[in-house]
Parts: sequence; C-alpha cells; structure tokens
Amino acid sequence: MKRCIILSAFLLMGAIPALCQQKYLKSFQREYYDKATTFRMGLGFLIKLGANVIPASAFDDEDGVIIKRMFRKVNSMKLYVISADDSETISSKDVHRLRQTLISKSGLEPLLEVRDKDNSVYMLNKGKGDELGNVVMLIKDEKELVMLHFHTSMLMSDIQGLIDKAIASNNPGTSN
Repeated sequence: MKRCIILSAFLLMGAIPALCQQKYLKSFQREYYDKATTFRMGLGFLIKLGANVIPASAFDDEDGVIIKRMFRKVNSMKLYVISADDSETISSKDVHRLRQTLISKSGLEPLLEVRDKDNSVYMLNKGKGDELGNVVMLIKDEKELVMLHFHTSMLMSDIQGLIDKAIASNNPGTSN
C-alpha cells in the first residue's frame, strides 16, 4: 500500500508542470471573457487519429511521411483562441505578462521569438535534453491571440531536419 501511494505521488509530481501551464493559459483566457470572443479546444485526439488514419499519399508531396511521423509524436494538444471585439485589442503588455508568468512559475524556457510591428510569435518549452516536451506557442496580432499548448516527444533534431528539408526544397540548386 505504501508503494502504491509513493508511486502515485511521484506520478502526480511529474504531471504538475503541464497542469500549471494549462492553469495560467486558462486564467489568461478568463481575463478576456467579457472583452472578447474566446474558446478552448482539445486537439490531441484529432491529431492522433489523423496521423494513424490518413495515408501519407494523401499529401501532395513526399513530405507526407515526415508530417505523419511528426504528428505521431504529439501526445496532447490544446488550442486557446481569444478574438477581440471591434473596439477592443489584445494588449501586448498582457501577453508579455503571461509569457513572464509561464517562464518564472512554470519553468518554461524561451525557444523562439519573432516580432513584426504589432504581430508576435513566442515559443516556449520545457523538455529534457534534446526533447521538446511541453511546448507553449503564443501567436498574437492586433485583434487575436492564439495559444497552443502541447506535449510532444519530438526532438530538436526532428525540427532541424524539417527546416533543412524546407530550405533544400526552396533552393534546389544548392547542396548541403
């Protein structure tokens, strides 16, 4: 009985970081309930179903096998969308505050940051070694914020291989 309780406690401790990230994303979404249209949707099942049911030949190019392999490594995914009403906008300060909260309280590390005028993309992760692990993406423009939270077993080398393949297909005359 003791072993069962101790094992359960360790399993629960392993799940706490992912639950914390969801807690902060949900509370941020709730802040905009009165100001904007919001919704939350779990997509993990659909991605798993698509990765296992849709044949690679259904894609237009040879990247179908790579895409299916990447989808199989996604364990769970939640999509949060906040779409501001006509007179409202989503504050960049609020998004920055959310990002800082995720970094300081959930232990996420910044992985990618891209900004262009009022648009920005932030990618944060918490993984072990080369594994991405828990990933949070914040995609913001003036009127909309998309927050994507997923747990994956993808490796950084998988992402790098995808980037290299995309670069090679855009520059067919060059070799690596």
